[in-house]
Amino acid sequence: MMDIEITCEIFETTEKIKNTLLENGFQFIESFTLDDIYMYCKNNNKFFIKDGKISDTLIIRSVNDNDKKIICKKRNYDNKGLEIGTDKTVLKVNDICASEKFLNVLGYERYLRMVDTNYMYENEKYIAYIQEVKNLGIFLEIEIKDTNNNETVYDLIKYAKGLNLKIGSKFDIRKAEKLYSKIN
Repeated sequence: MMDIEITCEIFETTEKIKNTLLENGFQFIESFTLDDIYMYCKNNNKFFIKDGKISDTLIIRSVNDNDKKIICKKRNYDNKGLEIGTDKTVLKVNDICASEKFLNVLGYERYLRMVDTNYMYENEKYIAYIQEVKNLGIFLEIEIKDTNNNETVYDLIKYAKGLNLKIGSKFDIRKAEKLYSKIN
């Protein structure tokens, strides 16, 4: 499955972001909490930070303590170094602790835990997530619903800038990367 999305830091209150999305034709869908455990292979550093950046990831995720899965993300970049899409593979699991122990046996270790509360909104073209990341800040992720309509990550950037919110200048923010840097 290929995702086309952007993530940027937002310097507004969550309420202001919610109101802006509603004013721009989005509807509130749901809120949920993600509890992510980032894993890497200690034998070859696969899925770990390289040159200060997180690219591909292996995550054990719990959504609202009931939807549990292991997610592997492989990112694709354009010639300017901007992420243009992500190939994602998901495996449902029954137990987060058992999953982590299993990956430990295979040579993987935890290097980060990130918890964030998400507010999901959508309109006819996009899905938007307001993400309050514990000990980090507020982010906005926008993804294209139909990746067959020839829209690109650059269209998403233009759209995000048009929302007239105080946003950061990067649109391929790795929240985990920022959190890891902050706590290490």
